[in-house]
Amino acid sequence: MICTSKWRCLLRMQRKKKIPDSPRFSFVTKTAYEFLLECGYEKFPISPYDVLDEMKEYVTCLPWSEAQKILRSDDPFHLKQQNAEGRTIRMRDTGKYYIVYDDVTIKSPDRISWTIMHEIGHVILGHLVEFGETALNRGGITNEQYGVLEVEAHYFAAEFLMPTAILKYLNGITVDQIALLFGVSDKAAGKKYKRVFETSYLPYDRYEEKLIRNFYNFILLEASDAIYRSIYRMWRKPRKNKYVSVCRKCPSCLSYINDPKAEYCSFCGELIEQHRSYKNTSERLKARQRFIKRPGVFHLGYPYVERKKASNGEEYERITVCATCLNHGFSEHASSCPICGQPLENHNHEEGNIKSVADCFSRSSGRENTSNAWYPAFEKRYRRIMSYRGALLCDDWVEYPYWEFTKWMLRESYEETSMDLQAGLLYSTAFMDDEDNIHIVTDTVMARDAIQKEQEILLSYLKRTDDIERREVEVLAAHDL
Repeated sequence: MICTSKWRCLLRMQRKKKIPDSPRFSFVTKTAYEFLLECGYEKFPISPYDVLDEMKEYVTCLPWSEAQKILRSDDPFHLKQQNAEGRTIRMRDTGKYYIVYDDVTIKSPDRISWTIMHEIGHVILGHLVEFGETALNRGGITNEQYGVLEVEAHYFAAEFLMPTAILKYLNGITVDQIALLFGVSDKAAGKKYKRVFETSYLPYDRYEEKLIRNFYNFILLEASDAIYRSIYRMWRKPRKNKYVSVCRKCPSCLSYINDPKAEYCSFCGELIEQHRSYKNTSERLKARQRFIKRPGVFHLGYPYVERKKASNGEEYERITVCATCLNHGFSEHASSCPICGQPLENHNHEEGNIKSVADCFSRSSGRENTSNAWYPAFEKRYRRIMSYRGALLCDDWVEYPYWEFTKWMLRESYEETSMDLQAGLLYSTAFMDDEDNIHIVTDTVMARDAIQKEQEILLSYLKRTDDIERREVEVLAAHDL
């Protein structure tokens, strides 16, 4: 729940501080991240209406047209007079907050959501109670002071709805994808993109790691589906058909295709844009709606990849851990695993086609590239170990929600962890019992032994993940179950 004792106290207190001379960006970021963690959100986009529902004991939010009737006023909160999209007032006698937003001249749902989150920012940042000069009454403060508070509220909305801590780890994301993933306007997405990807310095906040932890599974497994749903949520609006190439779904295998230039599905080889004839427009629209409602398939990216340069100067990708036997002792120029013969490079030399390691088929022809046939095997094996979650869940064990995040942290810390441990964790899942003990399940004895051997480093990262001190973890191979 949002309204913990801390936030209740924040909403009530009145400190009478002086309005700062410039926006407190670090304070706003910290407050936004702390509030996100308090909310317990794990998926995007986040609806300000859900936030308001949790704050309803202290905050009432009304559209301007409805406020006219309830308050019997031609211009509630002087919104039109001040040419504002939203305003917040705090009642001195009850301490309750009232937000009114423009629903007459502003028609975009994303822009209205942003306005509401902006006003919530004024509340959570304490603008209406901390400063002696204001209750956000323009008559009581200077234009400069008002501007500082407006910038802070705007920055709060940006960090809450699309946290920099999450975005800066999404390399390759576009402005269009930001707008769709986080449910914001194109303009807001563009500004955020410039801040995150076109600036030389991004400060680190101590809540950043915990925020990534909470949203990691969503980013790993559900982001493509969220973008796809957003495309069709806005399908009937002008210009939104430009998003079709951002995130498509294969008509044959329903795989999500994130490459806007791909003509063929990277997973089944079929043509993505299949033009079919229909008797009439109604039949075509019904077929589209049926297709939209069918759940898509998200394919996992292989985590152990390095970029290399071919002799012609083109870049390609090479795996550093064999997906079949987990060997990682390769020579610098090895193109296949010396133990099992698994191809290591995703480089079709005959066609000169430089591809991603996730691709099993050529983008140019749809023909299968045999050097990449290992990818479906990796995904099949990974999903098989994930299936143990359903078989093992019982009254005593629950799925450990931060296991994939913990594995990611270990992969990011090459200087602290051995490749034996990283390879051993590739095909693994984890459970937690009533006493917070961790039980790890992997699919081979070799992987089990590698994890047990470096249990201390694993325990330190588990503590870093959830702040729980443990003395040991239980590690099981599949045949032990």
